[in-house]
Amino acid sequence: MRTLLSFFLILIMLFPVTVKAQDTPKSNKPLGGTLIWGVCTKPTIINPILTTHSVSAALQEIIFNGLVRINSKGEIEPDLAESWDISNDGLIYTFYLRKGVRFHDGRECTAYDVKFTYDKLIDPGINSPFRSSFELVKDFKVIDKFTFQLTLKKSSASFIYRLVREIVPRHLFKKADFKNSSFNFHPIGTGPFRFKQWDKDNEIILEYNPDYYEGRPYLDRIMVKTYPASRDVWTALMRGEVDFTLFIEREDYEIVKNDFSFKTYTIPADYYYALVYNLNDPILSDKKIREAIAYGLNRKGLIERVGFGCGLECTGPFYPQSLGFNSDVLPFEYNPKKSQELLSEAGWKDNDNDGILEKEGEELEIRVLIDARNDIYKKIIMVIRQQLQEIGIKIKVQLYNNDSELTEKFLKENKSQAYLKFLLAGIDSDQAGAYWYSKLSKRRGILWTYGDEQIDNLFELGGVIQDKGKRAKIYQKIHKLIYEDQPACFLYFPFVFYAISNKFENIDDFFTLSMPFYTMKNWFINTRISTNKRHE
Repeated sequence: MRTLLSFFLILIMLFPVTVKAQDTPKSNKPLGGTLIWGVCTKPTIINPILTTHSVSAALQEIIFNGLVRINSKGEIEPDLAESWDISNDGLIYTFYLRKGVRFHDGRECTAYDVKFTYDKLIDPGINSPFRSSFELVKDFKVIDKFTFQLTLKKSSASFIYRLVREIVPRHLFKKADFKNSSFNFHPIGTGPFRFKQWDKDNEIILEYNPDYYEGRPYLDRIMVKTYPASRDVWTALMRGEVDFTLFIEREDYEIVKNDFSFKTYTIPADYYYALVYNLNDPILSDKKIREAIAYGLNRKGLIERVGFGCGLECTGPFYPQSLGFNSDVLPFEYNPKKSQELLSEAGWKDNDNDGILEKEGEELEIRVLIDARNDIYKKIIMVIRQQLQEIGIKIKVQLYNNDSELTEKFLKENKSQAYLKFLLAGIDSDQAGAYWYSKLSKRRGILWTYGDEQIDNLFELGGVIQDKGKRAKIYQKIHKLIYEDQPACFLYFPFVFYAISNKFENIDDFFTLSMPFYTMKNWFINTRISTNKRHE
């Protein structure tokens, strides 16, 4: 085998052939064409150390590469690092970089660029918004030109997700003012598309990178067009002026879902609505009351009335496709009779026949905080109030207009017992811990910290175990224990909606919770499909 390989290498050296990437498609799929992407917010600077929002954050994923990336299943996979090792104690990560990967200006990407990027992310002088993600890091090291190593102060099984950050070219920042560099408006990365222009109307054009390490993208260009408002983007989509926009309203989705000009997608969002309890309250500290509320709420009916049928019942703090999701945990059934039995066992009776239960002369009233700025919360609480009144529980709404109003004094004076919120679930189990692991929730300023010693211990154990299967069992046990305890009434995951011109193919891997933008390199235009719109 080695002899044969050597023979071919000698032939290549004797008869060199220059091959341009654009002349060697990865398959017989058609090359060429432009994706026109409509947005309604102006792009911000494009700098992986500083950029957090707008279309600029998404563009970073196709202009740059990271050490690792998140695929459509929410899993970590290699990117600039073709492989890596993690020490047995989980403290030392060693990454082996691909050789020959070049920035768009022709300079090779090395471990020195990787270290430079992470040094800037933790530099207090730059104050990157991602700096707190690296508090566990002890140091970064360049072992050699293509080997990068980091050491943690404390083991964290999910830490590798924090390394999904794009790598910038060190040589362009040696003497530059980082925050005011021209790079921020003319970014240079290693990704499948390279920056071409950014005009005064905030139209951004990217063109394919012929030297991309995974082969040239099928599309020639990606063009971002900025509009004044979301309705303008929608109008442009219907007219065929743009091919794609990130989110559409449910009402608009209903229009296009049966339109042959579009492909449409619905995906559960990475957050869920929940009625979160103050477990120090004398009423809600009784688990029977919490269970009675769970049985007394018709979540399917709630999804129909508020989400027009577009939602997924929630059974706990983990996203349905995440490592921690436990499919054996089933939602409480809608059973008002069971609710009334539990309330009766807890000593609540309707002594005056007014429909509201009493105990020792006090009505069964739950005071719920609602953000007055959020119309969805208002709709949800109206349905909850109607449903719980049927089992004898009165809901009193306490409106607030700003999170700063929710002081300890306010909560004490108003005797608030619960609040309606959406909470992040996500694919990283650390996000669930932000609310249900007491050490994290205290740091996040959660109104009422949930503290359960067994669950805290499980979160800590799951946080350091590297074995994926064992970690899954731990988080799935957390899921089961939390739902059984009902520290909140878990309601539902709302859906998000997407539409894209039907001429684009190979796109399914993008329309997932992870939305891996790098997969745009695989999109191509089916030239046999008519792009005529029915909506003119």
